[in-house]
Amino acid sequence: MILRCLVLLFVSISKEEMLRPCEKLDYTHLATEAEMYKNNILDFLKQPHVRGEYEAMYDCLLSKLLGKASSNRRGSTRRIVSGRNTSITAVPWQVSLREKTYPICGGSVITDIWLLTAAHCLLRAKASELSVRLGSSWKTHGGEMYDVKECSVHPRYVSKTKTNDVGLIRLYSPLRFSARVLPIRLVARGERLPANEPAIVSGWGKLKEGGPSATYLQSSTIKTIAMKLCRRSGLDRKAIDPTSMFCAGSFSQSTPDACQGDSGGPITDKGVLIGVVSWGLGCARGNFPGVYTRLANPVIWDWVHSKISNKSDIYS
Repeated sequence: MILRCLVLLFVSISKEEMLRPCEKLDYTHLATEAEMYKNNILDFLKQPHVRGEYEAMYDCLLSKLLGKASSNRRGSTRRIVSGRNTSITAVPWQVSLREKTYPICGGSVITDIWLLTAAHCLLRAKASELSVRLGSSWKTHGGEMYDVKECSVHPRYVSKTKTNDVGLIRLYSPLRFSARVLPIRLVARGERLPANEPAIVSGWGKLKEGGPSATYLQSSTIKTIAMKLCRRSGLDRKAIDPTSMFCAGSFSQSTPDACQGDSGGPITDKGVLIGVVSWGLGCARGNFPGVYTRLANPVIWDWVHSKISNKSDIYS
């Protein structure tokens, strides 16, 4: 196993998946509202109009990612879907986690004080050695840097198998929300994830297996895979825990994927955070789909919410 980079590869797309062009991605209005309701941000993110705007923005980005190569299809159902340069304003919850200023993993903003990442990203360093960069499309500069006050790893995380691979980062000072820094709502507890569902993964990981890392934020579409197919892939069947993991990519051919440096980063569906980049074999290998932490799993969901909903703990 290695940690998980968005790669230029081929994927089959049906005609029904062609999405209409959309307006410019802009979360400014939502950011203004979120800043007003930051003391009740979890309830704010559940409001119907907020959920609708997040989904509309998601559809806009998905349309851009899927539509880029459509002009070169020439009647074929195969198109190139690659990791593309993506402004942080399109995925303002994206975080760069750093150990002594060196980028090690991705993460997601989920409240004004809590960030979510993979457990395996938090095992080596102390909280005092970690920092995060937010609000920048660039890995090495821009945005704002925040110090980490506390790190928490899921109590039932198993490092050997990466079961329950989720962790939380608590900041010293609350974030100020903007069009470049904004939380994303977590998937509902126990919600089922359909197979063959297009999702979006983002990060600054390696651009290909064994290659250089991205300096500018990348994002790409990737499809969820039925668990029975994932367990028939080249991955070790015993290593895949259906309750705490799900797979995305392709069972039969090379597709965009996440790679080293993307670990802990977000995978979203309809404007909702459904998973965390966790593990895989190689990067974008045809018979080795990527494996992601299933955030809807009650064991994971309950732990995350017990931490981020405890206001007396947040501001202590």
